[in-house]
Amino acid sequence: MTFLGLAGPLALLTSLSSYAFIGSSTGQPASVAVPLTSAVTKGLSENTSDKKEQWMWWKPVGSASLSWGFWKIYDSELRTPAGVYNPESPLPLALVITYDRDIDADDLLDATVEQWEHLGFSADTIASWDPQMKNAWPNVKEGDRLIYVLESSGGAFFYQPKQGQPKPYATLK
Repeated sequence: MTFLGLAGPLALLTSLSSYAFIGSSTGQPASVAVPLTSAVTKGLSENTSDKKEQWMWWKPVGSASLSWGFWKIYDSELRTPAGVYNPESPLPLALVITYDRDIDADDLLDATVEQWEHLGFSADTIASWDPQMKNAWPNVKEGDRLIYVLESSGGAFFYQPKQGQPKPYATLK
């Protein structure tokens, strides 16, 4: 089962211009692009452990929830070090998604591709990103979190099980 609405925060990973968080400092959608044309690799970059320590203490800029019908799918939160989004200097930032349902990695990827199509990315561009993103999404269970931290040097995905610590899952450079 594909949850079409998963694409909202996932779109934030590709283009913040289509996603506004409640409580943002300006109330306007942000616009920043994530370098998805870079390779996604499982494992750590040299500074990934530093990111792990930093994002947990960042302040929320805003949050949103997604429900599909009467099912709640997830809660999401955008964080920055100061708790304010500045479009002139948007990085670093972290997107934290807490899932309220079990969703497998293939469904997450399908929802991401559907959102890219909705945002108007070409079929060729999507085809080039799709294989790279296959390693970026794990299967998630209710209560698990996926965290994406974006800094000027690149991005890092973290996976946090409901009763565990965040662990690096993949990086974008």
